[in-house]
Amino acid sequence: MKVLVIGAGGFIGRHLCDALIAAGHEAVRADLRPVTDWDRPAAWQPLLRGVQGVVYAAGCLRDQAGGVTDLLDLLHHRAPAALADACEKAGTTGDAKRFVHVSALCGGVSAYARSKQAGEVALAGRACIVKPSLVVGPGGTSSRLLDQLARLPWLPLPAAVARCRVQPIRVEDLAAGIVATLESTQPPSTWIAVGPEPATVADWIARRRADAGRMPARISTVPDALTRATARLGDVVALGPWCSTALELLAHDSAEPAGTSPLQRPLRSVLQGAWA
Repeated sequence: MKVLVIGAGGFIGRHLCDALIAAGHEAVRADLRPVTDWDRPAAWQPLLRGVQGVVYAAGCLRDQAGGVTDLLDLLHHRAPAALADACEKAGTTGDAKRFVHVSALCGGVSAYARSKQAGEVALAGRACIVKPSLVVGPGGTSSRLLDQLARLPWLPLPAAVARCRVQPIRVEDLAAGIVATLESTQPPSTWIAVGPEPATVADWIARRRADAGRMPARISTVPDALTRATARLGDVVALGPWCSTALELLAHDSAEPAGTSPLQRPLRSVLQGAWA
């Protein structure tokens, strides 16, 4: 199968391309740089020639980049909706029959959450919508940060980090599940892509530390005012995933019953393998 991967240069996209190739498929890599008229179906049509599957895995946390305003709605809603329109037109000639849209398991009213939810509504019934919780593995910005925190003997953590429950999935399992969805004769309408176990973000940091044979770290709570100030700084200086959007997302759990997985095997423990 020839599969177009939108966002192939990102964390999930890179692992997905590797998984497609390992399964004997051809991965056609595409990125949304520069961001131009991707909310027009005609912009996608040249990329769909000869492909039998499409995975949309592009996304970001911040709402402005490269001078583009309202970036989150473009990347998470309008662009994949336009791509679905183009796929439906291409389907009349036998191309782009399978469409997988990678969204996110998140709540709240941030611009990020609203754009993800709008994208899911626009693609309902037109694609398999994959909703991962925290994705962990080599090359992931968030998992690299958590891995670095697990090395510190003293952890000043925002209260939201101590409270928020996530159900991480390894990126290798997420990629394999997307490949299995593309290969399925009856792909699911939605896959809640979560790992075997939920726990708070602070608990996962502690487990990663214990797994490495380190003594428990001393943990203190960062005052809310300082937490908000550092998040606003992260909005201006993008040195990692920490920003106001990340803080708002931590106010809502990202854990749900897994339901049916497209993989015909148990998912691996999130602690099994590298985080950076």
